[in-house]
Amino acid sequence: MSLSALLLDAACRHPECYALHIGEARTTYADLTRSALHFAARLQVLGAQREAVGIVGQRKQGSYAGVLGIVYAACHYVPLKAKAPPDKTMALLRAANIRFLVGDEDDLRQMQTQLQASGQGDGIVAYIAPDGECTGGNGDDWQRVNAESIAPLAEPLACEADALAYILFTSGSSGTPKGVKVSHGNVLAYLHAIHSMWKLEPGYRASQFHDFSFDPSVSDLFTTWSLGGELCVVPEAELIAPAHFIRRSNLQVWSSVPSIGTLMHKLGMLKADSFPTLRISRFAGEPLPRRMAQAWQAAAPASTVENHYGPTEATIDVARHVYVPTEADLPFANDIVPIGSAFAGMDICILDEQRQPVPQGVTGQIAFKGPQLSQGYLNDANKTDAVFVRLDWDQSGATWYLSGDAGFVNPQGQVECLGRMDSQIKVAGRRVEIGEIEAALASFAPLSDVVVVAVKDAQGLVTELVGFITGQVSAQDLADIKKASARSLDAVFFPKRIMAQAQLPYAVSGKVDRRALLELARASVAKA
Repeated sequence: MSLSALLLDAACRHPECYALHIGEARTTYADLTRSALHFAARLQVLGAQREAVGIVGQRKQGSYAGVLGIVYAACHYVPLKAKAPPDKTMALLRAANIRFLVGDEDDLRQMQTQLQASGQGDGIVAYIAPDGECTGGNGDDWQRVNAESIAPLAEPLACEADALAYILFTSGSSGTPKGVKVSHGNVLAYLHAIHSMWKLEPGYRASQFHDFSFDPSVSDLFTTWSLGGELCVVPEAELIAPAHFIRRSNLQVWSSVPSIGTLMHKLGMLKADSFPTLRISRFAGEPLPRRMAQAWQAAAPASTVENHYGPTEATIDVARHVYVPTEADLPFANDIVPIGSAFAGMDICILDEQRQPVPQGVTGQIAFKGPQLSQGYLNDANKTDAVFVRLDWDQSGATWYLSGDAGFVNPQGQVECLGRMDSQIKVAGRRVEIGEIEAALASFAPLSDVVVVAVKDAQGLVTELVGFITGQVSAQDLADIKKASARSLDAVFFPKRIMAQAQLPYAVSGKVDRRALLELARASVAKA
């Protein structure tokens, strides 16, 4: 079965159920399917064949029908931002050889204007909006083709399990975008695992928080639509503090990055029993602090609090841990909730530098294998071969993915993730994990929102640690905290300067934007 067949089957079983809720508008499965099959028909008529198609914009009806329509046309979608710099957009268009753009008309017009203003975009054959095909990538005026003149497809075009469903570009530690190729089979394996863990009835209401360019959004969309749920789109204005949205929408399933929960906690939005309707709360994309998990559990007492883990290369998530209050006193590293155990069908192993398994409790690189592993990187066989590898001791001959994350198996048999292996730094000749510094400082109430970045010189040597917090602390407070922190943190690792911010910057994914903070730190150090 393909992903498109699974989604159509769910839609046909629940045609009158609501599939999408944006603002005041609600769309049934019957109407969403009809719109998606119309998109698919127009792509087919224009000559799109199993190729990458750009999906422009988000949080509008045309965006969601567009994603589904691209998949129904046996093509694969690539998320694009209407407001992104034209050069960045063109780099993605060229890398994926995109000829067609699909989405809401306002977003499409904005992108067309930007591409034309920069003298780019010649390769675009057509812009396809919900109410009609707008052809002519180079013209100032769009030639509109009446949507009704093209009949919708009767059903999705057939495709195999190894056909691509989407390509997501991730920046990685180098900052160079990597296009990760994910197939229908990869997504189906993920959905099979999720279905076995989450028991939900058709009609349940789930959040759509994540940006399309961030792969937890794939779970938002396809988990919900494969189970007959209603996808409730978080308005852009409420992304940072969505407490009212959760209550107003009577959500049963919530999904976001932990940073959002941490900020809500700081703003006093996680009071006891704040979210009585929640049954599943899924956090992913960042470390989940135990204090935030505890606060969320109190706010949503009928909900599980789940820490999910997985890179884009392994299709959304490959492991989870369900936090329970009885774990309050367990010695989790850096006071971060474990990533837990592998999804059904996936295997996790901790490897040493020679790529050999390590004993329980020993730190090494997290690696995993199974049907969720993607097809590697677009147009980059060398990068693919470097991290999608076979291991001599594994007699199955299966491919493993080397995550680049450090971790270990704790006494309870759960995997704990210590962060990126390259997040380990050396200060004054001594090694430390940045997460270890943040955890130590976060134990002091005035620094509960602390983020630490390392400023390095041209040779890559750390010249200064800079901490960022929200709010203000006095010089005396910092002196007292520095003295008290010596019980758990060597003095050399205490940030040389602490910079107060009204609010930490967040990337479009909802994560704390560490790169933006690093730029602020560099500027501050340069002025000193």
